[in-house]
Amino acid sequence: MEEPLAPLNPERSAEPLQAPSARAQSRSARITFGVLVFVATALLLLVIWPFRAPLFLAVVLSAVFQRPFERTSALLRGRRKVASAVLTLAVFFAIVLPFASIAAFAVRESLVGLDYLRSELGVTKVSDLKSGPLPPRAEDAINRTLAVVHLKREQVQDGIARVSEDLRAAAPEVLASSGRAAFHTMVMIIALYFLLLEGRRLIEWLGAVSPLQARQTRELLTEFRKVSNASVVGSVASALGQGVLAAIGFAITRVPHALFFGLLTAIASFIPVVGTAIVWVPAVLLLGATGHMTSAVVLGAWCLVFVIGGEHIGKPLLLRGQVEMHTGLVFLSLLGGLEVFGLLGIIIGPLVISFFLALMRMYQRDFQRMVEVH
Repeated sequence: MEEPLAPLNPERSAEPLQAPSARAQSRSARITFGVLVFVATALLLLVIWPFRAPLFLAVVLSAVFQRPFERTSALLRGRRKVASAVLTLAVFFAIVLPFASIAAFAVRESLVGLDYLRSELGVTKVSDLKSGPLPPRAEDAINRTLAVVHLKREQVQDGIARVSEDLRAAAPEVLASSGRAAFHTMVMIIALYFLLLEGRRLIEWLGAVSPLQARQTRELLTEFRKVSNASVVGSVASALGQGVLAAIGFAITRVPHALFFGLLTAIASFIPVVGTAIVWVPAVLLLGATGHMTSAVVLGAWCLVFVIGGEHIGKPLLLRGQVEMHTGLVFLSLLGGLEVFGLLGIIIGPLVISFFLALMRMYQRDFQRMVEVH
């Protein structure tokens, strides 16, 4: 007699048709959300990447001027939009506009200086530097200069011709760069206005979305503000000091328009690698070429000791007083930042080192202690 078939287990037969568990749904949702966040972040970086420099400068300046903004807002009885507009205009008229005016003035004075040299030495075109008769003053100055550097006149003529061709070819790029610089300046000014206005909300939002503890987020933001303020103030103070010292050296050696060339030296101190040398080295060479050897030696020694020495010693000391970092690390961060990021490395370099040190302090204080307890 056959045994009756066992009844089907309704629960077991329904197992393949059950919905995924809550854990599986949660895991799938997290993966999907992580992919979407990654894609959105990549697209955001792609959009803002062309404006990385002006936006970074706006963030740094907003950190530097956050306290003055709060004070200005209090004086204006809470009118934050008006306070932000006032400080943004102050930055434009006190920092951006003077730099642009000085650059235009320097170009104009350089053209005037070239006209002076042409009339003084009697050299009107590059071909005049070839072997042949020249005005006595030009002949004497050129021969002395070439004898010092061990060059022939034909080599100088070929080099100047190549430089002239390069400058002529680079002229369209220079014009395009000027247009980009003006546009990026507008982007920086607009971003600075909104960062000053919404800085408090932005900090609160970062504290809310950050995976770190609120205390750790505040510590990193405070570190950013301190290093930004120290870098900007240190760079400006160093530039002013170098300009003053260079102007004193120019005055001692009786270089015409010593104050103007000191101002040019202060501006040139922000240029990576060459820095102030693009101002005082030609002055030294010109003094030597015109027969003022004593003045040339004095100016060269003065700039090497005080201007260059002030840059490499004074700037790290200025930063050292405001940032919790060893003087050697400050020096390394400035040089490394300039090498990797160019002019912005003056700020980015110390920020990178200080953030690393802040994270190491957090790990030692918060995470390593937890590991030891467990």
